[in-house]
Amino acid sequence: MYIHVPPDAKELYLFYLLSKMKEDNIRSVIVFVSTCRTCQYLDFLLEELGHPAVSLHSHKPQSRRLAALHNFKSSKVPVLLATDVASRGLDIQTVDLVINYDIPRYPRDYIHRVGRTARATRGGLSIGFVTTQRDIRLLHEIEDVVGKQLGAYDGEMRDVNKNATKVFKARRLANMKMADEGHEDKVHARKEQKKRAQERKRKHEGL
Repeated sequence: MYIHVPPDAKELYLFYLLSKMKEDNIRSVIVFVSTCRTCQYLDFLLEELGHPAVSLHSHKPQSRRLAALHNFKSSKVPVLLATDVASRGLDIQTVDLVINYDIPRYPRDYIHRVGRTARATRGGLSIGFVTTQRDIRLLHEIEDVVGKQLGAYDGEMRDVNKNATKVFKARRLANMKMADEGHEDKVHARKEQKKRAQERKRKHEGL
């Protein structure tokens, strides 16, 4: 399913859905994002909001990734924030809800992501946040590949704005924490490293 979400309100919609987990009888959620930066940012955001979550992305040391995965799989923590590193090859048996916070660029990635839920004859739900025309185009591409039209989420969203002040304050604090802990610098350094590697590859291929 999908939800049309204003671009500046994705955190608000995410927190609202997560706050309804108990009410909706949802025990575990994976939230998929496109970048390591967003993954770590949402980790800080939910920490500020007092909602238990762990994150899984390539900027984390292996030991912390394994610890995060263990805490999620053992049900110590109900929410896993993840890049596509977690959409394939991980043995996670019970996931009631997958949230595509960012719609993936390729339909195959969407298939792998939603494949985390409704496994072994269990039920499950997948919800994608649609915020831009690009998201709508990607959604249509996904529908073409899976051969099925995705439905609009029909759950109760009337009170989504009730925690707006709380969420926007947490958003500001999470961004400050990202800056204080040097995550923006890490992202920039990774981009430069990747750029240099691509340049070396091009030079090598040109020889």
